[in-house]
Amino acid sequence: MKKLLLITPLFFLACSSKNVVTNYTINPNVQITQKSDKTINLQIQTTPILQTRKIYWQKGFEKNPYLYSQWIDDFDNLIKKSVYNALFNAYKAVYFDKKADINLKLFVTNATHVVTKNSSYVVLDIKAYANDKTKDFHYKIPCSPNAKSAVAAFNKAVEKFEKDLVEWLGGF
Repeated sequence: MKKLLLITPLFFLACSSKNVVTNYTINPNVQITQKSDKTINLQIQTTPILQTRKIYWQKGFEKNPYLYSQWIDDFDNLIKKSVYNALFNAYKAVYFDKKADINLKLFVTNATHVVTKNSSYVVLDIKAYANDKTKDFHYKIPCSPNAKSAVAAFNKAVEKFEKDLVEWLGGF
């Protein structure tokens, strides 16, 4: 009888269902063909809510993280790596805190999956300062109301941003 009492809880523990967390990354498919001889000093900052692995969705005034979906690294690290790679492919060199031809500061102010009664979309807002010019980049990409679709939309938004950024910097 004692053995049965000891084995029964183990049986129930083995049958318990545990939700698995799915990890996502930012990996846009950016094809940059132009190569500039200029150098870039790159600085990227994000709002504190983006310095986490959580993927946020927003409905009305509520902003919440997905329970079983997250970024593989802090979102700000993922965006920094992605932008760095895009600029590295387009320019002679990309530096951090060094004198360069173009001093570029990027502020990621919003990266949210917005869900409304009739629609679902991802918003990505980035403010860029380069030498003495500024530009606001705003992207709104439609998606389904789930984390997987939102991540695909985030990747499209980052891809568009990187292409637009390289094009904008081409005028310097």
